[in-house]
Amino acid sequence: MADDARFDWFADTTGVRAGERVLELGPGSGASLQRIAARLGDGRIVGIDRSATAVARAAKRCATEIADGRVRLVEGEIGNIGATRLLDELDSGARFDLIFAVNVNLFWTGPATTAWSTVRECLAPTGRFWLCYGYGTPGPAPSTDQLTERFAAAGYACTTVASEALIAARLTPLT
Repeated sequence: MADDARFDWFADTTGVRAGERVLELGPGSGASLQRIAARLGDGRIVGIDRSATAVARAAKRCATEIADGRVRLVEGEIGNIGATRLLDELDSGARFDLIFAVNVNLFWTGPATTAWSTVRECLAPTGRFWLCYGYGTPGPAPSTDQLTERFAAAGYACTTVASEALIAARLTPLT
């Protein structure tokens, strides 16, 4: 699977639909932002990345999508920036229908307490939260057992979907 084509698989798996409000955690250079924005119609995707370099690259790659209002970029860390700042990017008073990340290790390598809290605040009551892993070629990715254990500790049930070297984990808050 070509590297950028993995974003199509992730978008299909997470159920991206036209008109949705989407938050991507750690979009890097913006390949995923551009692919998701193409599916959103009048929806919007906000990308937050802690790297100023990544945000600048994403801004360049997604210049057309930014100009037409489908993509917004925020520089900062999900655990430090706070839900209010991210929700302000929607200009609608609503929360996100879908929050996802691709290869953001923060959630499975450590407790990430403030990041989990921010995600909970940003996600709409019927929203979907997916953490996706893989580079489209064989390489390092967490095991489904590692994901299930880590996410349970954070208060989420985890259901995984896999295809070749890609893993997508849907997280549902435990009651």
